[in-house]
Amino acid sequence: MEDTDLKTRTVGLLADPGIAQALANKVSTRLESVLNSKYQDEATWTVTVDPMSLPMNESGQVVLIKHASRLREEHGWDFVIYLTDSPQYEQGRPVRSMISCDYGAATVVLPSIGVPTQRGVAQTLADALHELAEGDKPMPKPTTLGRVLSVQGSLDSANESGERYDSIEGIRGRTMLVVGMILGNRPWRLVPRLTSALAGAAATGAFGVFYTSIWSMADYLSFGRLVLITVVSVLVLSTWLIFHNRLWERPQGARRKEKLLLYNLATVLTVVIAAAAMYLLLFIVLLLGSLVVIDQAFLSFELNHEATMSEYLNLAWLAASLGTLGGAIGSSFDQVESVQRATFSQREVERRNIELGTSADDET
Repeated sequence: MEDTDLKTRTVGLLADPGIAQALANKVSTRLESVLNSKYQDEATWTVTVDPMSLPMNESGQVVLIKHASRLREEHGWDFVIYLTDSPQYEQGRPVRSMISCDYGAATVVLPSIGVPTQRGVAQTLADALHELAEGDKPMPKPTTLGRVLSVQGSLDSANESGERYDSIEGIRGRTMLVVGMILGNRPWRLVPRLTSALAGAAATGAFGVFYTSIWSMADYLSFGRLVLITVVSVLVLSTWLIFHNRLWERPQGARRKEKLLLYNLATVLTVVIAAAAMYLLLFIVLLLGSLVVIDQAFLSFELNHEATMSEYLNLAWLAASLGTLGGAIGSSFDQVESVQRATFSQREVERRNIELGTSADDET
């Protein structure tokens, strides 16, 4: 069959600005390849990425099918898929995807995928499109291990919309959801916004590096005590940043209690990861500073024994912990408003108030 005889099927891939949009741009070509390989004798597929946040109702649910027909008609799409970074629930259970064959539309929930690799996201999108195009869910043959480790379930809509849902089940499913939410918060992007906190911690830590009593204390403290001081300092900084910057979330709508736990767990772990990364950076800076400034012979004289690299490491370790504790109170994120907008409940509030055809401001 000649390529000219093949019909063309177009897919509109809508994506929330932020990590969902970045992934959509990366997987669109891979998705086209998967579809064209699978349906090479039937159709030619094209995928168009459109960054757009769809409205949510008061319970925090995406209402794609309400707008699917108009979107498909306006853009000339055969199918429309919405890749969202906002957790979704159906019948009290978190879902990975929502499929509506009647409307040629599907929603894929990025956090429910867990660690969103390009290959995994492309396969999830391809499975959704297979169901939209063929009317049946692809059923790969699971291995014995796969059946044991599976966290997925399937739900039918409780109303007359005809939607079908892939749910995620149990503690492992919720764990996967939290991991996906943390990655969606992109903690690595919070570290550059901790420059004021890092400056305060570095100033306090530098005092410790050049104060001889700290040298003796670092040499005397056990490994376990140094670990404890580190954990306390990171937790103090994290707690201050969360409450000082009003990052504690109060989600509304359906499953409010579960969202309260999951959203705040994701927020806390995101900030802890960012604080730990700042701590590591501070440790490296203080270690290099101590190696440059403090002569080994002088350090040995003050400690009354031969100083090795271990003593320099302990000194930088304790100084970084004290610096983090000293710099924590009063510290803040740079651009606090943009950090607050990155929380899940704040994004939900914004998306309840948008109108179709307008996009939320780029997520940070």
